[in-house]
This record gives sequence, structure tokens and C-alpha cells, in this order.
Amino acid sequence: MYTIQCDFDDTITVNNVSEELRKTYASEEWRGIEDGYKAGQFSVEESNRRQFALIQATEEGIEQYVIRTTVVRPGFSAFVKYCQGEGIQLAVVSSGVDLYIDPILRDLGLGDLERYSGTGRVGNHGVTVRYADPFEAPLEEGFKLAHLLFLKQRQRPVIYIGDGASDIASATVADFVIARSALAEFCRSRSLPHFRFHDFHDVLRIVKYHIVGASSNAAP
Repeated sequence: MYTIQCDFDDTITVNNVSEELRKTYASEEWRGIEDGYKAGQFSVEESNRRQFALIQATEEGIEQYVIRTTVVRPGFSAFVKYCQGEGIQLAVVSSGVDLYIDPILRDLGLGDLERYSGTGRVGNHGVTVRYADPFEAPLEEGFKLAHLLFLKQRQRPVIYIGDGASDIASATVADFVIARSALAEFCRSRSLPHFRFHDFHDVLRIVKYHIVGASSNAAP
């Protein structure tokens, strides 16, 4: 069967939850750090460490805010149900932070999904974010790629679902890519085979008919 690695912000969610938290709870300094990340001065992990350190909020406040404001991309829960029924292993892998990802998944009734992300701890001087590889060794960068290589060790083809620049390294070594936004444009520009999606109804159709179905039809 298959393993699916799925991004969170702007992929599972319609809005970028991490950015919304920074807009609401961080000083304006975060915008300069974000510009630095987009210019290639920081890895996404370093950018998040610096920006989340500027957030002044309680863990409870973050949870209440994201439950109230987050919009999940249509069809996600149905897609999870399909994967579970078909024995497809689905892992949410995000360079975002557990402080906001876990409450959203729990609110959907999906708190038991396999999930890897940065670990956030609220303190007196903002939120401290730590990244680690699948064996808990600290990581400075390459979080998503490290976990994709780990998932590939299960000896199953890996389907990658994502949207942004931080997904590119992983998408280039996945077996199948389902993309939108900047990731889709990268794939197009490099002639990297991929499927485009708008919501998870699209993703379900792609996985069911163009990947799993195509593989079944090709079997002897």
C-alpha cells in the first residue's frame, strides 16, 4: 500500500494558522524575519524559532484562538476516513508547531493521527520552538525531508501533499506529488510530475483513481 505525508498550514487548512497567530500575538518584528526567510536568509525552522519567540500568548489562548478562526480545507475528514479504510498510512508533517496543530486536529476528532511538527513551549519570553528528527535528535533545518526519508523506510511508496517552498525538498524525493500554490508552480517549472488540487475532495479523487486505482489496474 501507500504512505502519505501531508503538510498542515495552507494545505489541510485554508488559512496559514502560523501566520495568523503571529499577526495577532507577535510584535511587528516578525514581518522582517519573514522577509528574511523568503529571501533565503533563514531556513523555515530558524524563521519559526525567531518569530514564535515574539508571540505573547498563553497556551490556552492559542488553542481558543485557532479553534475559533481556523478554516479546514473541505473534504479533509472524508479523506482521512478513506485512508483509514484502505490501510493507507497518513502522517501530518509540518514545520509548524504542535501548540496550534494538535488542538485543530482534536477539534476535528482526529487527535490520534500520526503527526510530526515543531514542539512549542510557552514561557515568559515568548514561545520556544524545538525541532527534532524521528529519533529525537535536534534539527536545525530539513525537518520535513528528514521525516519523509523516515517514512520511506516503511517500504511503501510515499505520496506527498503540500503547497509551499518548504515542501519542495520533500516533494522532489517522494514517489507521487499532489500540490497547489508555490509547490505546484515549482513542479510545473521543473517538469516534475504532479497532480494539482484545490481541496481534499480533489485529493481523494486523485489518490483513489489516479494513484491507487492506476496501480491496481497495472497489477498482473
